Amino acid sequence: MYVSARERNILNLLLEAPDGLTVKAIADDLNVSTRTVQRDLPGIESVLDEYGLLLERKSGSGLLLSGEEAGRDVLRKKLTELEPAEYTPEERHQLLLSILLQESEPVKLYTLARELHVTISTISNDLNSVEGNLERFGLELIRRRSYGIEVKGEEGQKRRALRSLITEQMSEEQFFSVLESKRTDDEGFEEISESVLHLLDSRVIHEVMEVLQELRNEGDPVTDASFIGLVVHLSLAVHRVRKGERIGEGEIPLERAKVEKEYRTALKILSKLEERLGLEIPESEAAYITMHLLGARQGDESPVYFHETPMDLALQAKKLAGAVEKEVKLPLAGDQSLIEGMISHLKPALFRMRNGMKIYNSLLPEIKRDYGELFKIVHRAVDQVFPGDEVPEEETGFLVLHFGSAMERARRNCQINAIVVCSSGIGTSRLLASRLEKEVPEINRITHMSVFDVLKETIPVNTIVVSTVPLTSIPDSFLVNPFLSSKEAARIREYLHGLAERPEEGRAPEELKTNEGDRADADMKLNEFQTIQEVSALVTNLLEEFEIQAMPALSGSEEIARELGHYQDKKGWVRDGGQIAEALLKRETAGGLAIPGTSLALFHTRTDGVVTPSFTVHELEEPISLKGMDNERADVRRILLMLAPVEWSQTGVEVMSYISALIIESDESIQLFEKGDEQLIQTFLEKKLKEYMISKLQ
Repeated sequence: MYVSARERNILNLLLEAPDGLTVKAIADDLNVSTRTVQRDLPGIESVLDEYGLLLERKSGSGLLLSGEEAGRDVLRKKLTELEPAEYTPEERHQLLLSILLQESEPVKLYTLARELHVTISTISNDLNSVEGNLERFGLELIRRRSYGIEVKGEEGQKRRALRSLITEQMSEEQFFSVLESKRTDDEGFEEISESVLHLLDSRVIHEVMEVLQELRNEGDPVTDASFIGLVVHLSLAVHRVRKGERIGEGEIPLERAKVEKEYRTALKILSKLEERLGLEIPESEAAYITMHLLGARQGDESPVYFHETPMDLALQAKKLAGAVEKEVKLPLAGDQSLIEGMISHLKPALFRMRNGMKIYNSLLPEIKRDYGELFKIVHRAVDQVFPGDEVPEEETGFLVLHFGSAMERARRNCQINAIVVCSSGIGTSRLLASRLEKEVPEINRITHMSVFDVLKETIPVNTIVVSTVPLTSIPDSFLVNPFLSSKEAARIREYLHGLAERPEEGRAPEELKTNEGDRADADMKLNEFQTIQEVSALVTNLLEEFEIQAMPALSGSEEIARELGHYQDKKGWVRDGGQIAEALLKRETAGGLAIPGTSLALFHTRTDGVVTPSFTVHELEEPISLKGMDNERADVRRILLMLAPVEWSQTGVEVMSYISALIIESDESIQLFEKGDEQLIQTFLEKKLKEYMISKLQ
C-alpha cells in the first residue's frame, strides 16, 4: 500500500477526531488549501476501504471516520510501520522539474532517484508525467541510456517554465501577503524562498524590491498588479545569470527591444542591481527585462494615439467593441475613449498571454459579482476576436471594467427608439403608438413595421420592439395589448430606466458661482478658442497638401522608405529625406507596416527632421509583399504616409490620431483608402475633419 506523506497526515488527524473534522480544519492544520485536501480524499477513501472503514461527510462536523474499532487499530499500526514518504507525487514532480530545469548537464536516473528517495522505476514514471508540462514551454525532455536525462531548449523557455513552477508554489496574492505582514524583517523573504523550492534567493528578492521601490519613487510606473510578477521575473533572472545561464542574443533581438520606451527603465534596473549585488549583467538581459515590462503594464494612463499604435491592435479593439455592442445593444464601437482604453490594455495583455505571464487581478471576485452577465459577454467576445489565445479570467476582468465605464457613458447619452408591430392594421398600430407616446415619454422616436419586415431587419442599437404578436426571436421585444395597459407601460419604463440618463451630482447652482469661477470659465473658453484655431489651421494645411502620388515598381521596404524620403524632400516638408527614410525603417523594426486584412501599409514616424506635418497616399506600380502588423506577410498596393515632428502640440497629435482611426473606421473606409481616387478620399477627409472640428466647439 502506497500512502503519500499528506494522505498519512490526514488519516492520522481523522483517526484522532471521533467527532469529525471539517476540510478547512484539516487544511489549516497541514498548511495547505482546502482544494488540495479535497483532491486527496479519493486516495484516502481507497485506503480506508482496505480496512473496512468509511469516510462520511456530515453536515456541520465535516469528515468523519466510521467502522469497527478493530479496523481503526489495524490502520493505526500500519501507518506507523510505513516508511515515511519524503514527498508526495505532486511535490516530487515539482522538485524533479526544478532540478532538471536548473541543470546544464545530463543527470543520471539513479542520481535523481537517490535525491528524491524513490526507486528508479518511480522516477521513470515521474518523467512520463512531467514531459507534457515541459512541452507547453517548447522544451524537450531528452532520455537516453548511458547519457542521462536533460531538458533541451532556449534559456527564455526554461525561465518561463521556472516562473510557472514558482507561481504554482505561491500565488502572487500569497507572495504579496507574506511581504506585507513581514515587511520589517527578513522572515518574509526567507519564507518565500522556502515556499518556491529555493529557486529565488531571499537576499535577491529584498534587493529587487528595493530597486523597484526606488523606480516608483523616481516616477517610473510599476503597478501593484505587475509588481510581484516583476519581482519574480527579476529575481529569477539574477539567479540564472549567477549560474552562468544567459539569454541568447537571438532569443530577444536587442534592436527590437531598444525601440520600446521600457528599454530605458530596463537599463536603470540593471544598473541598480549590478551596483547592489556586485554582479555584471549582460545587455541581452536588458532586452529580456524590457519584454517583461511590456507585459507587466496593465495599460498606463498616458494618451493612446492611433498613428502610434499597431493597426492590427486597433482593428482588434474595434472588433471586440463591436462584438460586445451586438449583445448589450448599446453604441460602443464608436466610443473613442473605450477603444483607446482597450488598446492601452490589450498590448501588454496579449504579450502576457503569449509569453506565459500571469497578472494578479484583486478585483476579480467583485467584477464577477457586480458585472456577472457583462463578464460572460466580454469573455465570449474575447474568444471570438482572439480565437488562438487562451485568455485568463484576470485579463477578461480588466476588460470588463473598460466596457462597464463605456456602457455607463452610452446610457447617459443614448436616445431610445421604438418599433411598433401590429397584426391587425394601421389603426391599431397608431393607437398603440399614441399610448406609448403618452405613457412612456422616455421614447424618442416611434416607427411602424409589419411582422414580416421586422423579422427580416436587424434591430438597431437603442431600439426596442413593442408588438401585439409574440416575437420570441427578437431579444428586446415587449408583447402588449393594442391599448397598452398601465402595467405593460410600467414594465417598459422599468426596462428603459436602466438605460436612462443619470443626473449629474455635485454641481453648484448657477447663482452660487463666484467671480473666480467666472474668470476660470473665461480662461477655459479662451483656451478652447485657441485650440479650435490651431485645429483649423492644421486641418486646412493637411487637406491642401493631401495627394495620391504614383510610385515606380519597388523591391522592398528599404526602397519604399528611400522613395518616400525623396518625395518629402522635393516637397520641402522635411530637412533631410535620407533621415526620414532611416526613421521609417527604424519604425519597421518595431513591428510590421502592412495593415492586416487590407492591401494598405502605414508608414509613419515622428522625427525632428519633419518641418511640415503631412498625410499622403502613394500608389505602387506593382503590389509588393511586406510584413504585416500581425507578423504575417501581405501584398500591399498603397502606402499611407504620415509624418509629424517630435516636438508638437497635443492638438496636432490628436488630429493625426483621428485621421489614423478614420482609415479603419469601417469596411467602407478601408475600401475607400484601398481603391478611392484623390477626390473621393479628400472629400471624405473634409467631411470627417469638419465633424471633428464641430465636436471641438461643443
